[in-house]
Amino acid sequence: MAGARIEGRALLPALPLVAASFIAGTVGGAVLGGPWWATLLVATLGAGVVVLVAGRSALGAPLVLLVALVAVAAAGHARLEEAESRPPPPLARLSGTHDVVGVVRSDPRLSGTLARLDLRVETIDGVEHGGGLRLTMPAPHEPLREGDRIAVTAEIERAPRFDDFDYAAFLRSRGIHAVAAYPDRWNLLDRDTGNDVADALRRLRGWALDNVERALPEPEASLAAGMLLGRQRTMPAGLEDDLRRTGTTHLLVVSGQNVALLLGTAIALLTAVISRRRAALLALALLPGYVVLVGAEPPVVRAAIMAVGIALAAVTGRRTPGWIYLVYALAIMLALRPLLVRDVAFQLSATATAGVMLVAPPLRDWAASRLRVTAEGGTAALLEAGAIALGAALAVLPVQAASFGTVSLVQVPANVVVAPLYEATLLVAVAAALLGWFEPVAGLLHLAGMYAPAAFVAIVGVLAELPAAVVDVRAPLAVGAAWYAVLAAGAWVLGRREPAALQSGARTGFAGAVALRLGAAGLWLAVLAPSDDVASVTVLDVGQGQAVLVRDGGASVLIDAGPPDGAVLRALARVTDARSLDAVVLSHDDADHAGGLRELERRLRVGVVLGDGIAGAEPFDIGDRIRLTGRTTIEVLSPPVVTAGRAHRGDNNRSLVLLVHVGEVRVLIPADIEADAETWLVGSGLRLRADALVLPHHGSKSSSSPAFVEAVSPRVAIASAGAGNRHGHPHPDVLARYDGALLFRTDEHGDVTLRSDGVRLWVRSAR
Repeated sequence: MAGARIEGRALLPALPLVAASFIAGTVGGAVLGGPWWATLLVATLGAGVVVLVAGRSALGAPLVLLVALVAVAAAGHARLEEAESRPPPPLARLSGTHDVVGVVRSDPRLSGTLARLDLRVETIDGVEHGGGLRLTMPAPHEPLREGDRIAVTAEIERAPRFDDFDYAAFLRSRGIHAVAAYPDRWNLLDRDTGNDVADALRRLRGWALDNVERALPEPEASLAAGMLLGRQRTMPAGLEDDLRRTGTTHLLVVSGQNVALLLGTAIALLTAVISRRRAALLALALLPGYVVLVGAEPPVVRAAIMAVGIALAAVTGRRTPGWIYLVYALAIMLALRPLLVRDVAFQLSATATAGVMLVAPPLRDWAASRLRVTAEGGTAALLEAGAIALGAALAVLPVQAASFGTVSLVQVPANVVVAPLYEATLLVAVAAALLGWFEPVAGLLHLAGMYAPAAFVAIVGVLAELPAAVVDVRAPLAVGAAWYAVLAAGAWVLGRREPAALQSGARTGFAGAVALRLGAAGLWLAVLAPSDDVASVTVLDVGQGQAVLVRDGGASVLIDAGPPDGAVLRALARVTDARSLDAVVLSHDDADHAGGLRELERRLRVGVVLGDGIAGAEPFDIGDRIRLTGRTTIEVLSPPVVTAGRAHRGDNNRSLVLLVHVGEVRVLIPADIEADAETWLVGSGLRLRADALVLPHHGSKSSSSPAFVEAVSPRVAIASAGAGNRHGHPHPDVLARYDGALLFRTDEHGDVTLRSDGVRLWVRSAR
């Protein structure tokens, strides 16, 4: 570890402080922005605290080091400022429909029937261009791969900017400057346009994934493949939701554990023929190929850089605390790509690793001293796992809350319980990836090897269903800063007072705690910016009928108009003072859905009336969309232009089924469809899963078939019905089918409003 010497005296190793100052300057620039002296002031104060407190007796020239640290922090700020001020490519300013030719940058991420892929743009409308385009499209029958060159004709839009999450900045940090969805047409031009080595690694990855899927059933195959190679293919929606609710999604992110397994296995095999020192150096040669194999996401890059430093230190006989290599890795990554400071994956990876290295050891030692646990035995291993899970959870909690608006209350016990199953599942995944092609081995793994991943899936499923497993969290910036201040102080106090009863690494020092505070608090501040400017979907209380108001960015669209008694006007007056609607969409012409239109047109300015085969309405059919803003659209899912036999006979079954997209949040509004139309939807291949659902046909017993309810699996279910209506809506048997969802009904709760920033969802009722 680098240090400094003045007049023969060894100083506190300066290089980690220099790296931490660079990180602080970069984060300060992202958080504070504004004039350069603002960040310099923060950096000066932070560096002064470190030098004066940590180096009171150890530093030979605190003033010299302080000046150096401030200068490095200024360099970090300047580097970020230069990257952010760099003019984006012309692609970022384009809009409208264009012909694009580009190369797929990484294997597409599949979600149900949709594929999301990032293109490295080569030409637009035949003219050479640069930049990145994120494309969402129906998943092709022949999967696309990294390196494929494709041509698409699609409507290009600017990357959306949400209130609590700067999605545009996040995409820009990954080199994406525009987005497009549902291209008019596309075709494959060339396969595997990259270099031969990268192509070979991609084919190896595909071969390994195929082997895992051949050897294990679902969802165990998705879990095992994700642990080994990261999220490369689609995953059952139920498992994905369970992992999110239990805070175990990070186990499917390739990072330090995978890198440690790779290097440890390679070194163990190589030491049979060469010395351990040479084996460690040779094992490092595997890292570049592994990074390409699993995808160079921020967590795996961070882990690879740290692994190189730790391995070289071991070879040279140095005993350097691991957190120092974390600081080095983060500084190197930010120096090369300063916009990573806005990448959520980078933030989570950095804070989680800091928690493991700086918070977990003093927690472990404190617990061990209280329980009188020695360094051997199962209790020590359990204590170690618990401290690691708790340290990581405490460190990432503010970033999770800021990024996703929720916190898992079962995250720590879930990670402790599944820790041994994670290791076992990873071993099963390795065996399946290497030998799944061999039928006897595949059969054996299918019979016996699936028990570890199956137990993992079952445990997270049970924990995810616990009451209040996930809670919504919104907190001001000061709370996040205070959280990290308390966490850093607590780790420092415990590290000074407790003996290292289970010593396995360097004890946490004050400089480490300050590094955690500077880095993680800055990341918390960078992503959290609460605002009331969110999109809303309000299920209006109009008695026995339906009317749903969708609003975003000043645009308002009303889906259905309620009964003819004018209840919709009174309901609109309760939630908005607007005197106009951009559009009214009528799902069908039943009086309880379309009856209020005449009063609306008499009292308000209505831009356009849309519907399918309704007199006076402009055509609106499957595949059509209304775009309110860059993040909010309303899409027609059903019925098809050519009706599907018996499924769409009857006025109710021919109702428009609408899906409201607010960023990643989905609200399904299926009007009055009944079981036959629901069966068609479930079998159509459309992705029906939604965060919220307005119950079909007001909760009638003829709707909400079990298959449909399972396909949608809403977190929030809302029944639009009148008090004491003669139909008995919503039927008790139907409500029972939505057990586990948060249930609202307009006859009891009044107007129900869903608010979203495109990532998170909040629900509020009038009573």
